[in-house]
Amino acid sequence: MLLFRGRPPPPTHLLTAARSTASTPRVTGFVPPSPESLGKPRIPRKSSPRLRKYGRRLAYTTALGTTLYLADRFLNYSTFTRNFRTLGTCTLIALDYKLNFAPSKSSRQLSRLHERSADRLLDLCLTNGGLYQKMGQAIAMQSAVLPPVFQAKFSQFFDETPQAGWKEVEKVLREEYGHLPEVRHGTGELVDRIFMPGTWERKAIGSASVAQVHRARLKTGEWVAVKVQKPWIERQVGLDLWMFESVSYFFSEKLFALPLSYFAPYISARLFQETDFINEANNATLMRDFVLSEPSLRNKVHIPLVYPHLSTRRILVTEWIDGVPVSARPLLTGPYRGPAWIGHTPTTPYNQVLSEGPLKKYRPPPSGPPQTVYGLGLRERDIMQIMVDLFCAQMFMFGSLHCDPHPGNILIRRTPAGRPELVLLDHGLYISTTPEFRRQYAEFWRALFTFDNATIQRVASQWGIANADLFASATLLRPYTGGSNDIADIVGEEGSHERGGSAFAAHEKMREKMGAFLEDQEKMPKELIFIGRNMRIVQANNQALGSPVNRIKIIALWASRSLTRFPAATGGDGFFKGWLRHLVFKVVVLGLDIVFWYGRVRQALLGGAGFEERLEERMRRVAMEELGVELNHGVFEG
Repeated sequence: MLLFRGRPPPPTHLLTAARSTASTPRVTGFVPPSPESLGKPRIPRKSSPRLRKYGRRLAYTTALGTTLYLADRFLNYSTFTRNFRTLGTCTLIALDYKLNFAPSKSSRQLSRLHERSADRLLDLCLTNGGLYQKMGQAIAMQSAVLPPVFQAKFSQFFDETPQAGWKEVEKVLREEYGHLPEVRHGTGELVDRIFMPGTWERKAIGSASVAQVHRARLKTGEWVAVKVQKPWIERQVGLDLWMFESVSYFFSEKLFALPLSYFAPYISARLFQETDFINEANNATLMRDFVLSEPSLRNKVHIPLVYPHLSTRRILVTEWIDGVPVSARPLLTGPYRGPAWIGHTPTTPYNQVLSEGPLKKYRPPPSGPPQTVYGLGLRERDIMQIMVDLFCAQMFMFGSLHCDPHPGNILIRRTPAGRPELVLLDHGLYISTTPEFRRQYAEFWRALFTFDNATIQRVASQWGIANADLFASATLLRPYTGGSNDIADIVGEEGSHERGGSAFAAHEKMREKMGAFLEDQEKMPKELIFIGRNMRIVQANNQALGSPVNRIKIIALWASRSLTRFPAATGGDGFFKGWLRHLVFKVVVLGLDIVFWYGRVRQALLGGAGFEERLEERMRRVAMEELGVELNHGVFEG
């Protein structure tokens, strides 16, 4: 045993550690590298103050941009993001046309250019939604004077748009009805406090770009249509329309040199009014009074009753109407067996008829021969006569014109007497006209049929239009051959007219002709834009039903009749002289009636195109020769 003198022995675990250490090999000490092996010394770089400054700015900008984007998306319905997207897309389209729309480009290259532009615009309208849906519809309606690719791509904008979710609808209802005592102090679901409990249908009956329609029942028992504006429209409408005006100015004035931007503010104002449902309620009430005051329309036209105590700027409550859309021709003319059988066939089981009720859309059989479909048992001629009469009365006598009469806004129902009754919906897009304008427009129409070229030239000059004959053709939606021989020569050409020259040359011709056509655009009544829209859609409705009425003759007779109401002191004919001229005019238009019925008999015996189709073909020829515009079939379909 090892003895330690003068001090106690170490603990056993230390002895064990010592033995272990003694048994391990000796570690060599660290040898520093030589100066030659280290190379040249490196001086640490100091960060530049400018670099640090720009780095901080980049970080702040990124953080601010991200914050603004998220706030705009979740709190502002992406209002600013949408308009930046619009600006970027339109800038890209403008640069593409500026660089590639040139005489040196081939037709194939220009076609690709148009297709790229159509794809970009289509993607923009679909992504932005809201009012851009209406802009897409406007492009679709005017696509017949645009490259053909626009018509093919933009036709989808007439389909229904996605519905807003229930929470968003409820938010609008709460904001608009929050002041009502039954909402503030009531209990239960919000809609059950306002309407009869359990009757509100959460799934919208229809959905458009601005609003969607729900069905409900008032506590007094009446079924109503509740039109609810989509919540993002209020935030987006101002900037959207400002962007529309800016882009219209740039493209028409700066890029393509067409005198069209003058009308953009007027169009924008009408679209803005369409988002105010108080304005729509007033239009509907006014039109209802007008119709009841006109004997020829009373009991033939119905304007749904408005419930003003429940209507606000973003909610419109009107009478619920069951009817058949004017576009459902088989359901309009099919044999009548009763309201429940509308849309069904004789082979439909009775239990199925009772469970489904009347159908609003025609469902052709998937296979086999066509079957008889029960409908309203009405004649197309009676329906179109009422429709044209209604809009002529608005145009020449009421001074308030419905500018969106597409088939979705017109329902037809059968009266107990077995006659058609037209129901006019959606009164948001209206224009008002002055008595002076209505008198001038009526004189212009009457002069077209009496070949009073002096009056045609006078009215056209007052409206800043240089080419009176071309304006007459645009008004009639058929070639006017009573003036100079230019239009007559074009119409008299046999066969189809082939488009000559390049696409670039056609554009240059159109630009020059448009500049010559509008001598002074500030004199031109802006109302003509929406009057033309109304007339094209009504023409398309007539064409869809087989052209059963002579639409042009009806318009001319209403124009002549309206002049009997203008006193001589205001430039009119006065009562007695006016009625005398009106009777003479009715004899004059008899010749047009003979031409119309000759065409109807020829169509029935030999087949082929109807009255509106022949007018369409002649107008295409005139548009090609006079403006260099190649009209597609869709320009006459509203």
